[in-house]
Amino acid sequence: MAKSLITIALCLFLSSTGQAATFDLRFERLAEALAGLKESDRGVVQRAVESIKRGENTRALTQLSALNRSYPMNSSLRILTAFALLQTGNLLGAFDEARKAESAPGGNSYKCWFLAKVAFIAGDNVICKRELEHARGDKAASEDVRALEREINRK
Repeated sequence: MAKSLITIALCLFLSSTGQAATFDLRFERLAEALAGLKESDRGVVQRAVESIKRGENTRALTQLSALNRSYPMNSSLRILTAFALLQTGNLLGAFDEARKAESAPGGNSYKCWFLAKVAFIAGDNVICKRELEHARGDKAASEDVRALEREINRK
């Protein structure tokens, strides 16, 4: 209970200081999970991605909201949502969405790396290190894993 309260307090602090969104999203790593969406829904995702790129994260969250209800187990939609939440300073919401992304079916290591990064920002080193181990074996994620490990070692 005490650890949860400390994590919540840290998340609230980081959200209020604007330090939450400190990395770039790898949009190309989301393509596989998005391929299963209906064509019209992929158009909504594309508009949400463009909104995120323009810094219109509240608009992106609105665009992603209905899709998350239609595809609750789509890891890429959850990652996009988590990233937009980070951009708005909502670290608690981003951490929740990153956990949903990681628990979704499919073997994309990016969802593990993404949760590791959000956990690192939130100060949850246990989840961060566990998820980095999951992502470590994927060559596509190797540079991201090494970069996050360097960040961990600097702290």
